[in-house]
Amino acid sequence: MVAGQSYAYREKRGTDQSMLKVNLLEKIGRKGKIRFDTGQHPGLDEYVETRQVVCAWGERAAVRRDEKRAVEFAEHANRTRDGALATTACAVLGSTGEPGAWVKGTGSSMSEAQLQRIIDRAGLKTEPAQRHRLAFRDRDGYVHLPLDAVVTLARAFAAAEPEIVVDYLDDTEEEYRIRGMQPGERFYRGHRRELSPSHAIARQWEGFEQKAKMLRKEIARLRTLVYRASRDLGEAGQERNAKALERALDGF
Repeated sequence: MVAGQSYAYREKRGTDQSMLKVNLLEKIGRKGKIRFDTGQHPGLDEYVETRQVVCAWGERAAVRRDEKRAVEFAEHANRTRDGALATTACAVLGSTGEPGAWVKGTGSSMSEAQLQRIIDRAGLKTEPAQRHRLAFRDRDGYVHLPLDAVVTLARAFAAAEPEIVVDYLDDTEEEYRIRGMQPGERFYRGHRRELSPSHAIARQWEGFEQKAKMLRKEIARLRTLVYRASRDLGEAGQERNAKALERALDGF
């Protein structure tokens, strides 16, 4: 807020309240001295709370547009709120390393650049604000996604980078387990138990299945290598060691 500039002012908070054009004469802490340019008393000077000054006068149309979208977003979010799925999606997107990857029961608000990187890594082509009919990019560059769109994105990311997701879940659980064993840190035990259901859901998503396929493929490769080693031992005259390897594999 800069003295001498014009701003949009609301007497009461609320998106249904009209905006009045005022000129900021002076800013003192949390208060500002304004002069009304419109309203019932143009030219009147008054001291007001700075939180009542909504935005620069030239930005009022963008603010109203964001407020309208936010109301529609909130109505949809209240119908689709799901704390368990939100915690699961938060855990998966947390593995991306993006600092703004946080999910609430209603959805997510993230910078467009960070969200775009996650979308790219998930192998998706849609632009961030096109991920849902109610998704929108606000005037500050943040994209707001409803929970159902966030869950879809999290599942796609888990499928694209399963190792990163599983390692992140394992590391988080181990960290909380160790910290919970320290004196005065019982909080982490309870928090670990609270996260267990959402982590279980995350492991059931496509990323877990791909991880399982990769592990099965690796096991098959290792079995082949051991059988070859057993054969080589037999050909080298070490039949006893060769048979021991084969028995161990048959029991695996």
